[in-house]
Amino acid sequence: MKHIFSKPVKFEDEDEIKEIDIDLEGLTGYDIEEVKKKFVAEGNFAPMLSTDPTFCIMLASKRSKRPIEFFKQMPGKDYLAIAQGVQNFLLG
Repeated sequence: MKHIFSKPVKFEDEDEIKEIDIDLEGLTGYDIEEVKKKFVAEGNFAPMLSTDPTFCIMLASKRSKRPIEFFKQMPGKDYLAIAQGVQNFLLG
């Protein structure tokens, strides 16, 4: 999944980032279980994980190899668009 940001994102010492590629096609059951354990350990709960924005962003973080802080500091419009993209992929 490729996402083009509504405006370039600045993160730490990197140059402005205009887009991100999230390898959802490579997502495995191991990835989902690992993220689920972290999601629950952080005190989160969702009756249906695939529709929870936080869980979806955590999966995006895992598959893009970017820290969760990268996603949390981006504009809300992009954060939710990425979460929705992951959700759409999962629910196919």
